Amino acid sequence: MKKLMGLTLTMILAVMLAGCVADTTTQNVTSTTITTTGSNTTTQTTIDATESTTATESHDPVTITYAAWNLGSVDNLNLERLMLDAFEDRYPWITVEVVERPKVPDTTGTSEVDQNWNEFLAARATRGMLPDVYFTDSTETIIMNNWARNMADIAYDDPEFMNISADIREAANYGGKLMALPYAVYYFGYYINKDIFDLANSDAPVFDDTFAEFLLKIQDVANHNVSNGTGTGGVVGIDRMLEWYPSQLSDDLGWFTYDGNQVHLDGAEFEATLDLYQDLMTETGYIVDAMAPEDQLAAFGTSNTWEASQLAAFWNYTPIIGSMTEYDFDVDFIGTPGTADTHKIPVVLDLMGISSQTDHPEEAYLLAKWMSFGKEGYQKRIEFSTSDDYEDLDPLNMTPLQPDKDLLDAFFGIYDTFVELRKVVEYDDYIIEPNKYVPGYIKARWTRPYNVALVMDDVFNYVRDGSLNYAEIKVQWNQFANEELTNAKAAVLAKLGVSEE
Repeated sequence: MKKLMGLTLTMILAVMLAGCVADTTTQNVTSTTITTTGSNTTTQTTIDATESTTATESHDPVTITYAAWNLGSVDNLNLERLMLDAFEDRYPWITVEVVERPKVPDTTGTSEVDQNWNEFLAARATRGMLPDVYFTDSTETIIMNNWARNMADIAYDDPEFMNISADIREAANYGGKLMALPYAVYYFGYYINKDIFDLANSDAPVFDDTFAEFLLKIQDVANHNVSNGTGTGGVVGIDRMLEWYPSQLSDDLGWFTYDGNQVHLDGAEFEATLDLYQDLMTETGYIVDAMAPEDQLAAFGTSNTWEASQLAAFWNYTPIIGSMTEYDFDVDFIGTPGTADTHKIPVVLDLMGISSQTDHPEEAYLLAKWMSFGKEGYQKRIEFSTSDDYEDLDPLNMTPLQPDKDLLDAFFGIYDTFVELRKVVEYDDYIIEPNKYVPGYIKARWTRPYNVALVMDDVFNYVRDGSLNYAEIKVQWNQFANEELTNAKAAVLAKLGVSEE
């Protein structure tokens, strides 16, 4: 009996030691397999088909809470929720709990709507229950409310994070403190109906075209001068020009003339863009925006010219790319045309915050990476999006954040006809829409009062349509905008305890 007990204890000790000791070797590596069971992860590496090394790590169970505005209903099949389930399969010691955004009464009191995002986060933060990982529409808000953890200590040690384009990965870096992580990039620009150009034996617009070349190609196929509904529309969507086109006239300018510190609404580039826009709004022969609604209906017979394959080009952004494959005409996306000297692509950047209240920053980062820029996570997105088991999923609309050929090939295996879009994605000169990461931009662009009657967005709209005299207001408009940017930046840096950059 004692011998049996001694033997049993010896076996137990051997098993315990085997679980704690890693046998390593420096032989040639030919393959690696990772398996997970319970709270253990085992990595087995085969070496020259004869030797192997096995390391087993034990992990304490961890629960990470997650909140995002793209999760859809819990009752409906959704790629994001599938990704969360797959994350738990990949890291079985981590449980992900989704924090659902509550519904609140609408302004009429007759139905319900989603609660305001920042009110939702504030209510959670007040109770010490801020989600470990969450989407944010304003880094200024999460910094000033002490909701965000500085992730520089973790992210900058990750080669995959460092593989992201610097302007994207550093967008939320304030004086060396990384207060949010990139979730996705979406591209602004023009979708092209290539069939219209083919039928007219004309060259379709391409990524490398200048804006002038783009407009000439549109003129070649547009037919607005009919009244029987059979016309072909030229282009819809030049109203955003004042935000993106000034950057095509100067290497120093970004979105809405922002240069990294200030805007230049009184500058020559903005004025030239305003003049061009107002000239184009007289070109009713190929600019659909310039036509009166009744003239559009007479010329095209429908208000849905794109769906009817009666529109050559229209402005939108890439989250809708999945719907572009449903039409019976050939579509591509060229981004925004530049000039002979400068070409920049405007993008929308979605960001994720890591909670200042989290007890598990490493695991929170791991989840954020899986859902966004991590290669393994993105490959799982591709797997779900191309599986016959998930045909009802909304189409994948996130391009890879890392400039990784494998990931790009996989994405464009789904969108194989979007030749020009691939050029856009592989390009390396972006301008990022500032509202989610530039302190003060919301007030500078939209909400600050300009006078007792107008806010800043009113000024923008009235300048664009000529109701306000640009020459008379440009200096004060620019001054007010930069006051908001300067003051907000100073407040954020002070909150973070860093000096002016």
